[in-house]
Amino acid sequence: MRSCAFDGRLPVDSPRFCLQMDKALVTAVTGYDEAVRWIYDRIDYERIRPVRTSDHFRLERVERLLSLIDSPQKRIPAIHIAGTKGKGSTAAMLHSILTESGICNGLFTSPHLHLFEERMRVNQVMPTPEELTLLVTELPQRLEAAGPDVVADGPTYFEVATLLGWMFFDRRGTELVVLETGLGGRLDCTNVCRPLVTIITTIGLDHTHILGNTLPQIAAEKAGIIKPGIPVLTWATQPGVIDVIRQRAVENGCAIVEGDVDLREEAVEPDERRGSDEQVPDGAAAADEFIVGSYRYSQTCQIRTPFRTHHDLKLALPGDHQRRNAALAVCAADFVAQSDSRITEATVARGLAATRWPLRFEIFRDVMTTVQPIVSPSSKEHSQSEPTVSAVDARSAENCRIRFPALILDAAHNPDSLAAFLRTLNQIFPRGGRRTLIFAASQDKDAQQMLTQVAPCFDRIILTRFQTNPRAYAPEILLEMLRGVLQRCAEVPEVVVAADPAEALVRAAGRTSAMDSSTPESGTEIVCGTGSVFLAAELRQLLCVDESGLGDTVSL
Repeated sequence: MRSCAFDGRLPVDSPRFCLQMDKALVTAVTGYDEAVRWIYDRIDYERIRPVRTSDHFRLERVERLLSLIDSPQKRIPAIHIAGTKGKGSTAAMLHSILTESGICNGLFTSPHLHLFEERMRVNQVMPTPEELTLLVTELPQRLEAAGPDVVADGPTYFEVATLLGWMFFDRRGTELVVLETGLGGRLDCTNVCRPLVTIITTIGLDHTHILGNTLPQIAAEKAGIIKPGIPVLTWATQPGVIDVIRQRAVENGCAIVEGDVDLREEAVEPDERRGSDEQVPDGAAAADEFIVGSYRYSQTCQIRTPFRTHHDLKLALPGDHQRRNAALAVCAADFVAQSDSRITEATVARGLAATRWPLRFEIFRDVMTTVQPIVSPSSKEHSQSEPTVSAVDARSAENCRIRFPALILDAAHNPDSLAAFLRTLNQIFPRGGRRTLIFAASQDKDAQQMLTQVAPCFDRIILTRFQTNPRAYAPEILLEMLRGVLQRCAEVPEVVVAADPAEALVRAAGRTSAMDSSTPESGTEIVCGTGSVFLAAELRQLLCVDESGLGDTVSL
């Protein structure tokens, strides 16, 4: 049982609901807080949605910026990963495999959940505050030497993140970097690396205002990371999409490994596992099982790459879709293994089993937490026919203790990833008990379609807005979308509107007042939070999970 308190409010110097214009580029930085503030002062395209053109993404400028730190991307090889879905999970699994193999390797991902430095890790460990401060302290003086043509309107937030990542990897003596693209691929800041292997996970409609409105257009942007002679691994096999990737591979003389053709994965049932004779008492969990109430879940698979077949691989990340991500990670590791004998079948198996990646159907069991201030005493829950936004009353700032037997957080933020989440939910927790969903979405996502998907799957839906990014839909707008959806539903869920994620957690636990100090009750059987990575991250922080991403969660 975990018990802790967090009020859900951002620090005073956290990025808020405005465009942080680039300022004080060349300035002295002393201390961690100033270092983080200097990073957030860069123009952050992750937090705004302007009309952008290729002029905003110039790889030549990125190359010049990296030359100021001695171009580590030219000396340290990479495994470059792009895709609409699955690239973060694939990167995390591959990073874990390489770490278990004794290879000093870096991991670069985005966005972060709680701390900026989560974006970069070496052998699972992110920079200490002192390390990040030291790296940032060096940057302003180096950037001053770049000249006005390079830094006139930048560098941007993501360019700075890329610079700091490569500096960190270089200082730690990494042999290899697992590099996730930030957006697209062709013009992404990461696309100046020297890859050993290129991975394109899956392709879907996302960031259409930048990458294009069709799957082939988006595929062309993702395929922009393909380099001459470098092997390409992909599970983006839809008609029209795979044709684009194949053409790019042919033009660059690349071998291509395609999912379900050259690369295969399949589930392995418990009684089919080789050498599995473990006896498990009734009511107990096997080493690879997760139990909530009467529900049991485990996932073991077999993966065949062009080099070998891996048997009885336990996946730490749940969901059928994670088998495909695992297959890509294992295949990439097998490519590297052709020139590095440290990667073996045993280290691959250990790496997959040890993978920890937050907000990928992340399950918290028997959670108790405290939030404040949340809901005014006069607030009431409303049915779908008369929803209102609950007011936050500063006078009701007493803590509210809440408890959940099982809470699931997921970073699904578009219809495709949400469909994968719902499949996994139905697989692990078959419908029977009461389900509550906490939902929020970004304005550049298809919230209408996502609400259509979730409406039939939950008994109660709590609409809210995340607080750490200005792109959130107001819950009132989500409510109007949901009203139209519910007119077509055979069974109408209860609908509640909450002003922020903290209030949403209280509502999910069945509380109506922050002044209620009675003994915590069990709340709903299953509570889920999804629709946006920002929402899931804020809910996770309210649960006081360790910022490293290795907190007290259930390992499947």
